[in-house]
Amino acid sequence: MEKLNNLFFVSILLFLPQLIFAQKQAVDLIIRNGTVVTMNAPKTVIENGAIAVRKSEIVAVGTVAEITQKFSSTQTIDAGGKVVIPGLINTHTHIPMTLFRGIADDLDLQEWLQKYIFPAEAKNVTEDFVRVGTRLGLAEMIRGGTTTYCDMYYFEDAIADETSKAGVRGVLGETLIDFPAPDNKTFADAKIYAEKFVKKMAGKFFDCSGDCAPRALHLFGKLALLNR
Repeated sequence: MEKLNNLFFVSILLFLPQLIFAQKQAVDLIIRNGTVVTMNAPKTVIENGAIAVRKSEIVAVGTVAEITQKFSSTQTIDAGGKVVIPGLINTHTHIPMTLFRGIADDLDLQEWLQKYIFPAEAKNVTEDFVRVGTRLGLAEMIRGGTTTYCDMYYFEDAIADETSKAGVRGVLGETLIDFPAPDNKTFADAKIYAEKFVKKMAGKFFDCSGDCAPRALHLFGKLALLNR
């Protein structure tokens, strides 16, 4: 009888952790031990905090004790000594222009555009140029904690494609401008491209939305008035 009791006790010790573990919800990632800045309504900051992530969704935020009691994961990140914040948002970019960095600095905007940028774009900007510049810009933003950005440039369809591949959110606008551009040589062509771009983005890219770049409002104000 004593042997049976001992065997039962040992069995409990062996299987109890598995039973407890099985009751926890499985997630793909737990970030733990960091200072979590939630940015919720009361602006809660959680010392020794943790975050549970399933696929690309944050499913729970709390203290380490709260999260590890409810969730389990084979992948964890120790954020001890670090601050965990929501992704940053870059609200104005021309992302492929990372490849023009340093071409000319400390100039009046119109001089910078007319004498340096527009000629450089006319000579160099292709879809391949845009894709390479976008990849570089996305890598830099991801490294710096930016997860969403608002962009306007040429070949915006290619930018959307690279953004989707990188898993970054984008609010993207195709540029319409009043002189031959790298992707469309006439305004009529640019308008057709922009309309196709907006339609393609509607419901087909989870992380990207499409629009026409605000620059068009400045450059085609008279045209817009005439077409009312």
